Amino acid sequence: MSFSKKILTSLLPLAFAGGALADTVTAELEFTKRPPFAGLIYLVDNKSTNSQITIDQKDKQFTQKLQVGSSGQQIKFNNSDNVEHNIFTNETKHSANFDVGLMQPGATSEVALNWQENSIVRIGCKIHPKMRAYIANILSDYYQVLDFEKKKKNYQIQIKDVPSNLTTMNLLMPGYKSMEFELQPGETKEVPISKKGKQRGTLKLSRQ
Repeated sequence: MSFSKKILTSLLPLAFAGGALADTVTAELEFTKRPPFAGLIYLVDNKSTNSQITIDQKDKQFTQKLQVGSSGQQIKFNNSDNVEHNIFTNETKHSANFDVGLMQPGATSEVALNWQENSIVRIGCKIHPKMRAYIANILSDYYQVLDFEKKKKNYQIQIKDVPSNLTTMNLLMPGYKSMEFELQPGETKEVPISKKGKQRGTLKLSRQ
């Protein structure tokens, strides 16, 4: 299993404007049943992520389960497959609706990320209904993409170099209730993970 994360490259603990100290957030997720397809945990900031959103297709699959961006960015779709694809989404609850049309092998297409912030939407292919991936719209450079496995129920991650003034965290997972909580420097806490009103696991957090 691999996690994809975005962190600052500087190792200096006092590298942030206003002298804010840098913290490390450690999270442990434990599911009672099979985990979701993917997820995202992040600290809420007030600036756009620096991620470049490029989504590729190969062997009738999206090459990444979840991509991260911010409102106003362009999403670039590549078709590196040897068959046609037609990528779309229609999630009205998040005001997400696009259809790139038929993409020949080797073709590219772009759409704007313009749906609700602090949400993830599912994308699919009209030609290959088993294909799926997700795109998140967040304001943060401090996040971790969660690439879950079907049979693995326990996960540990870290988000490093977090400014101490960022204390609001979100956990987003398809089909699960979105979670927002506060985590202060030096604090530890445990919160339930719920799906359709039933607890399906726990999230343990610490910040040092």
